[in-house]
Amino acid sequence: MMDKPLTRSCSYICGLIIKSLGISMILRSELGADAWNGFFVAMSEWFGFTVGSWVITCGVLITLLNAHLLKRGPNFLSLLTIFILGFCIDFWLSVLDFHPTQLLWKVLTFWGGFLLATTGISIYVQSKYALTPADHLMYILTQRYAISLTASKTVIDGSVLLLALLMQGPLGLGTVIYTFLCGPIIQFFIPKVERLLFTHIRTRS
Repeated sequence: MMDKPLTRSCSYICGLIIKSLGISMILRSELGADAWNGFFVAMSEWFGFTVGSWVITCGVLITLLNAHLLKRGPNFLSLLTIFILGFCIDFWLSVLDFHPTQLLWKVLTFWGGFLLATTGISIYVQSKYALTPADHLMYILTQRYAISLTASKTVIDGSVLLLALLMQGPLGLGTVIYTFLCGPIIQFFIPKVERLLFTHIRTRS
């Protein structure tokens, strides 16, 4: 049986890998990505480099911004998170080298990716190791400007969505579905994943 630190480490790595696979499938479905990944794809199409490269580049820049706002050094574990995610997205996009043309296959690819992405997030958050740079920024803005988490997230995600829209990123019906269903589905999965990963530890102790 795995002890709790090892279980958390496995959930951290596996969750990010599964999340990146889900994101890649959503992108391949061409039905609409979430705001952030729509923005990364748009940056890739406008300026070159891979989608994963822009995930990493933007993550590094946001991490430096977070460090500036907090007046302390960068969160290196947060950087590790974004590096793993960026490399894995590029890997899965190279492996999933297909572009479904029939609507049925687009829908199946999107929903498969959506469920994998939300499951991956539900597994990843069990590690409690590090927030992504964007999520960390959300909490920093909440503390710095005394606004709610909802308001902070709305400002950040809304700004990124506007940029993706202006740059003609891959937005569509899938974007709406991801925006409104991602949170509830993650909340549905989290307690189930937690019981699966940690029940044996509590029972043994």
